[in-house]
Amino acid sequence: MKRLYRPNAFASVAELACAIRHQDRPVILVEGTRDLPEADRPHVVALGQMLARDLPGAIFRTGNATGSDTAFAEGVAAVDANRLQYVLPHAGMGRQRRRAESLAVALDAVPPAAEQVLANATASASPRSQRLVELYVREKGGSAPAAKGAYLMRDTLKVLGCAELHLAPATVGIFYVNEADPMAGGTRHTLRVCIEHGVPVVPQEIWRNWLTSSPADSPPPGCSHL
Repeated sequence: MKRLYRPNAFASVAELACAIRHQDRPVILVEGTRDLPEADRPHVVALGQMLARDLPGAIFRTGNATGSDTAFAEGVAAVDANRLQYVLPHAGMGRQRRRAESLAVALDAVPPAAEQVLANATASASPRSQRLVELYVREKGGSAPAAKGAYLMRDTLKVLGCAELHLAPATVGIFYVNEADPMAGGTRHTLRVCIEHGVPVVPQEIWRNWLTSSPADSPPPGCSHL
């Protein structure tokens, strides 16, 4: 598997639970490629369910795209849809896929000062996106390039959060990536933002083993990945 990031080696959900145990309301980003193989979809749903069940204090944040995002969200919502957050490029995105009980926040709700912070962070993580970001800030999605900028800034918002909207930063990112090239497609920018801001990244090569590990009721001593 080709990758440009270093996944954190949490051996189980128990280790993750131990690492985030001091955080009052940790935010776990759950997302990935739209091209989720149908054979793997049940595993993604099962992981969402497991995480929501074994980490009852956590909030789960996704982008509501088809594929991995929707599968993770399905699993979380099966346990508690109230702990699911959708962060969207615009308010109408994927409305039919969203749960009514879940929080939905759109990029255009971000106030100007916070928007500029997101714009700077987006361009820093993906320098080639700077023109798209500038177009979004100026046009608010009025053209196709500006709309692309909106999706990139939305991805940054998922990771960094926004205090003005009561969105805490992500604690950890759990991904289903393209196995041939994990840094391909739209997930690439989100991974870059996680890396740049020190948010641990957990792809399926790690979390697949979680599905057969012990429940998170007795975290191992001394784990300190975060």
